[in-house]
Amino acid sequence: MNTIKIQEHASNPQKTVGIYCHIPFCLKKCAYCDFASFSCLGEEKITDYFKALYQEMKNFAAVNIDSVRPVVDTIYFGGGTPSSVAAEHIEKSLLLLREVFVIKDEAEITIEINPGTLTKEKASHYKKAGINRISIGLQAWQDFLLKILGRVHSQSDFIKSMEILKSTGFENISVDVMVGLPGQKLFDVIETLTALMVFSPTHLSCYSLILEPGTPMANWVEAGQLNLPDEDEEREMHWAVDAFLKEQGYAHYEISSYCKPGYQSRHNLKYWELASYLGFGLGAHGYYNGRRYGNTTKLSQYIDRLTAGESPGSLEPLMEAQEMMSEWMFLGLRKLAGIREADFIARFGQSYFVSYGEVIKPLIADGLLQWDGVDLKLTPRGQDFANQVFMAFL
Repeated sequence: MNTIKIQEHASNPQKTVGIYCHIPFCLKKCAYCDFASFSCLGEEKITDYFKALYQEMKNFAAVNIDSVRPVVDTIYFGGGTPSSVAAEHIEKSLLLLREVFVIKDEAEITIEINPGTLTKEKASHYKKAGINRISIGLQAWQDFLLKILGRVHSQSDFIKSMEILKSTGFENISVDVMVGLPGQKLFDVIETLTALMVFSPTHLSCYSLILEPGTPMANWVEAGQLNLPDEDEEREMHWAVDAFLKEQGYAHYEISSYCKPGYQSRHNLKYWELASYLGFGLGAHGYYNGRRYGNTTKLSQYIDRLTAGESPGSLEPLMEAQEMMSEWMFLGLRKLAGIREADFIARFGQSYFVSYGEVIKPLIADGLLQWDGVDLKLTPRGQDFANQVFMAFL
């Protein structure tokens, strides 16, 4: 069995891990999407994919688990649109994960859904399978913006999906919202947030549109067929979102994330805190015992390799201390609480001022970072130029 073997690494002891499962199927690919996802594939191909996914999980367990099975405290089904496939595929995935790992009773188990793909029956299956957190992709309240984005759902589809989730007993619901869309105005953003408050979501992810090269939307903008808000307008949208949600009792805990008290995305925090997680599925990545690995993004290759008993991906070299420190900084600074100096010292044996003093001091002088004697964090101005801050630590 040619499967990735991940060696233990003393500087990154395992306590609990998260698991990400990629479900690369959609009803239709959105105009801005460059993820590893596919639409209009038949059930036979989908079933073949899940057989390969199950095999990857089994192979990892056989090669990497000796006498002690890793304890898992977060599971995340992302995509693609996981809710576009039969619920039985998700149920079987969870059953297998419970066989090969120790899933904590209080584990956060999330599934991404898109409006228009959820039924009462699917929601009930998710609930019975142990899923306890939903991430639903609204993006915008206005149907004209949804059409520009190439979304398959409408405002009414979103309302119906929320009603299904509430009636099925789901309480922990995150909603995705996008700003900086072609044709979007500030009052559209406020209208979206105001409408969402009726449903009392526990978490909101508020992203700026990123135009990925080669996507239809990037091509339309380049050709002058669509116009994006300028930087000042987008910044105004960001701060309007921030003010509105804080007034509604949400905490801004990560650049793009807001939550009610106690409802942070525990899975996403693993990414930002350089914690261990395993990735299964097409194009999935993982970080385990100090090493990153990634799977192929070619669907047929993924299925064929696993069918042949081969690994679907490749293992990166063991992370050196300098690389690990760099990632700790630019990922950790995504959190609005910042990075505690004591945590950095505990992990690396020295202050980040020793490692990055010549980087940090100019950023403080420019008003992009602030230091209170305990934590290093982004200033409001630093949030506006966050990518500039992150790049300084690479």
